[in-house]
Amino acid sequence: MRAHISAAATTPTVVAMSDSDPIILDKTRIAPSHAEPLSRVGDSRWDLVPLLHKPTVVGSRSINFDTFPPSFRSVAKRLVWLCVNMPTPMEDLERPTATRSQLSVGSIVVYAGFVRLWMTWLDGQGIHQFDGVTDDVYRRYCSEVAASGLGRESQANRLFAITRCWLYGPYLPDSDTLIRPYWEDTLARVDVLGDAQWSAENRTPPIHPQTMSALLVWAIRFCTDFSADIIAAARTKSNPPHRPHLDGLASSERFGNYAQQQRTSSKTIPGFYPASRPDRRCIAKQFIGWQLGLGTDDVLPLGSMDRVFGDLDPIDEAVLPVQITGTMDSRPWTGGINFYDVDNLSRLLATAAFIVVAYLTGMRGEECRALRRGCCRTTTDEQTGQTRHLIYGHVFKGALDESGNALPAGSERHQPWQAIAPVAKAVEVMEALYPDSDLVFPLRAYTPFRSADGDKAVHPRMIRDRTADLISWCNAKAEEFGRTHESIPADPDGPVVVKRFRRTLAWFIYRKPGGRIALGIQYGHLRGHSTDGYGSRVASGLRDVFPMEEALAAAEYLEAAATRLDAGESVTGPAAQRYRDGVRLYHRQFGGRYLTNRQAAALNSNPRLRIYDNSEQFVTCCYDQSKALCHPDRDRAARVEASPDITNCQPNCGNIARTDRNITDVEAAIEQAREEIASPTIPLPLKARLEQRISSLQRIIDHHHNPQGRR
Repeated sequence: MRAHISAAATTPTVVAMSDSDPIILDKTRIAPSHAEPLSRVGDSRWDLVPLLHKPTVVGSRSINFDTFPPSFRSVAKRLVWLCVNMPTPMEDLERPTATRSQLSVGSIVVYAGFVRLWMTWLDGQGIHQFDGVTDDVYRRYCSEVAASGLGRESQANRLFAITRCWLYGPYLPDSDTLIRPYWEDTLARVDVLGDAQWSAENRTPPIHPQTMSALLVWAIRFCTDFSADIIAAARTKSNPPHRPHLDGLASSERFGNYAQQQRTSSKTIPGFYPASRPDRRCIAKQFIGWQLGLGTDDVLPLGSMDRVFGDLDPIDEAVLPVQITGTMDSRPWTGGINFYDVDNLSRLLATAAFIVVAYLTGMRGEECRALRRGCCRTTTDEQTGQTRHLIYGHVFKGALDESGNALPAGSERHQPWQAIAPVAKAVEVMEALYPDSDLVFPLRAYTPFRSADGDKAVHPRMIRDRTADLISWCNAKAEEFGRTHESIPADPDGPVVVKRFRRTLAWFIYRKPGGRIALGIQYGHLRGHSTDGYGSRVASGLRDVFPMEEALAAAEYLEAAATRLDAGESVTGPAAQRYRDGVRLYHRQFGGRYLTNRQAAALNSNPRLRIYDNSEQFVTCCYDQSKALCHPDRDRAARVEASPDITNCQPNCGNIARTDRNITDVEAAIEQAREEIASPTIPLPLKARLEQRISSLQRIIDHHHNPQGRR
């Protein structure tokens, strides 16, 4: 590159390129780990991997210019070079945009793909230079994009790639300069793309509570109960025993001596069922080689062993000499670990560890995948003796430089994630399972291919596939142990993928009774209001997730409540009128609308809309801080809680309302109690207590149906 451009230049000048120049001008932007020579301008394929600083990027990042129309290859190289080396002059846009001026490597590759589509279309129209593009050409291409069936956002991305080509015009020769795209006029943009249907709602479906609960139980079980045995088996397999008496013998001689010994003893040898032939038990020659002190590389060249072992029956199991210490139901979880199962069990263990860390910390998937050895630090308070586990790592979303562009390597998180013991155990397990890896979750931990890059983190798609394997294994083990109630049910919204863990945690907190208490337990906090302060959202990185999830949960509940009121639902209790007024107020202000961030904040802050369903106590709480008996210190407290403590609901509280829906739950509880009373095995004291409970619940029903009859 003969750079006639300076980053500090006020007047851009045309780019002049030499085929021998590297494609990256600023060598300080190259990742420290990159040792390969840089691509040159004259190369047909440009490799952008040197710009990658994150270990979470899997796969190649390159652009093949042979796929561009020949007449446009020169300008295509100029545009990509500018994306790599120069910020886009976004100030030339006459409309606000959140698009960054400096694209990431992945975005450059996507941009090049959009530009290739544009250039290929132009070439098909007989246009071979940008100076031949007119407004009519733009309009025809818009029709082409609209006919593609893409969503509004995808169409906008394809068109903005052309806008970026126009913005780079000052750096290009006249023949490669575009006129201003007509869709950059506000009215024309709406005409081309339509109104934006953006919503702040997180559309990622949460994992079903039954699926997530069972999956978490098994994942923790893997890390705490099974891990020691699996790690021991992996270490044993990787270190064949030394047989001094076999020193000096070739591999074939060792196999021959072993076969002769088996002929004179059991006439059997270890066997296994290969994945390619599950109906045929084959000779376990790799395990036999391991027993004889041979590595895999010594065994594979031997080829067929039928002439050596042909008269021996492969009925023995290839079990490693590892003592099983983990249990289920006070029984060993397995009779022994098979030589050929070690790698699969290691992958399942790594998957379980990832699930524990990702779900119980609430960190984003990329943040979890980028964790490095030594990230977990345990401290003990000398005064209280309390143990704290802190996870240190990098964040990528929102990690920006002074120009507002993404930092390629992210930035170290200011506040470490606070974690509980199972998370610390999961990290410890991964560091023990892969002691030579700098990453906690390396790619090779999740794939059977030995050539996997040890410097790269696992890909989200691989976590998805291995999670499916883990669920299948756990369900088979539950069946084996007669614990079908611990089976992991299929999720109705599809596969369990990485990005759903974070959403599931936030969904659970605001949609399950006791969710806030459960969050405190999960994160090792004792205070039920942990979601309101430092203890959860700041320390766990969920501050941006909870407010919207809280508003969405409230909106869903109040929307359904409005429908029931319109259908004639009865409401009783001291707060009945406040319930009706609050539901109708919600319907007038928010009913049937998408919630923006501002509307969500307004809903959360409106005291008249603080209506909570407490199905455990069969009540609906129309929360008024001044009347809340669940907070007995409210008169003396400097800070009054913004939400009720549903674990301390008082039956005489003035915030209570009861709806027909609550009464349906009461009737179901009475029916369940009667079924328990009818059981011939129920103890008499428990039967008496259940009868008292039925009487108490029946009074609730009677009062609801006849509120005026209460004395």
